[in-house]
Amino acid sequence: MKKARAHTGFPLVQPTRERCGFTLIELLVVIAIIAILASMLLPVLGKAKAKAQGILCMSNTKQLMLANHMYQGDNRDMLPRSYHGSTPGTDQPWVSGWLDWTTASDNTNTIYLLDPRYACLASYFGNAKNIYKCPADKYLSPPQRGRGWSERVRSVSGNIWVGDGNAETQGDAGNVIYDHVKKASDFNNPGPTMTWVYVDEHPDSINDAGCFPPADAKFIDIPSNYHNGACGFAFADGHSEIHKWVGPTLKRLKINARDGAYQLNIGTPRTDPDLYWYSYRSPRKTEKVWGTP
Repeated sequence: MKKARAHTGFPLVQPTRERCGFTLIELLVVIAIIAILASMLLPVLGKAKAKAQGILCMSNTKQLMLANHMYQGDNRDMLPRSYHGSTPGTDQPWVSGWLDWTTASDNTNTIYLLDPRYACLASYFGNAKNIYKCPADKYLSPPQRGRGWSERVRSVSGNIWVGDGNAETQGDAGNVIYDHVKKASDFNNPGPTMTWVYVDEHPDSINDAGCFPPADAKFIDIPSNYHNGACGFAFADGHSEIHKWVGPTLKRLKINARDGAYQLNIGTPRTDPDLYWYSYRSPRKTEKVWGTP
C-alpha cells in the first residue's frame, strides 16, 4: 500500500544558479562614471596642489628676506650684492652660480648656495638649500633627465638694482628709469613695501643671480608663472606674495627647456598690465613706469 505524501501548500522551488559579476555593459557604465568624476576632480586637485606650493614658495622667499635683513643689520644697512654674470667667489654676492639646460655642474652645485664664500646670506639660514627653490619648479632638459637629476638647485633670482653690483653694465636704454638702491634707507620710490627684491624667474630665462626688471617694451629677464599663471615675489619690507598675471603675455607662457635665455618682446601698443605691475614695483628714480595699468 502506497504511503500518502504530505502536501504543505507551498509550490516547489527549483534550484537556480546564482548570478555573479557584472555584464560588459554595466562595467562600461561604471568606467564611464569614474572617468567623468575624475575629469571633474583632477583640475580642482591640481589647483589645490598649486595653492599649497604657492604657500611654501612664499615661505621660502620670506626666509630669504629675513636673512637679507639680518645681513643689513651686520653691515651698516648695506644690501647684499647682486651681480649680472658674476664669477663665483668674487665680491660675495647674495648667491652665485649660472643655471642653464646643459649638464654643467652649476645646475646642481649647492656650494654656491650654502658656502658663505659664494653666497653672503648663507650664514643666516644654515643649510636650508630649499629656500632658493620654488617647489613647483621641477623642470629639466632631456640631457639633465638623462643624468638622473631630479631638479636644478635654484629658482629664485634677485633684483639687479637692489644691492651693490653691476646693474648699469646692461646698457639697455629701457633701464634709464631705474634707480640703483644700495642701502635699505634708499628705498624711496616706490618704497620698501612695494619694491620686489627676489622673484621666481622663468626656467627658460634664469641664469645668473641678477634679474633685470622690464624695459620699455620687453621683459629682459622673465618672471615665472608656476602657480596657476602666477609668480612668487619677496619685497624689501620682508613680506612675500604670489602675484597673478592678468595680461596676455606672461599668464600662458610655455616652458621650452632648451638653452638660450631669451628676452620677451611686448611690441606695440605697449599696454600689457603685467609690464606695468612689474616695472612699477622696481626701484625707480623717476615717476616713469613702463606699460599701462
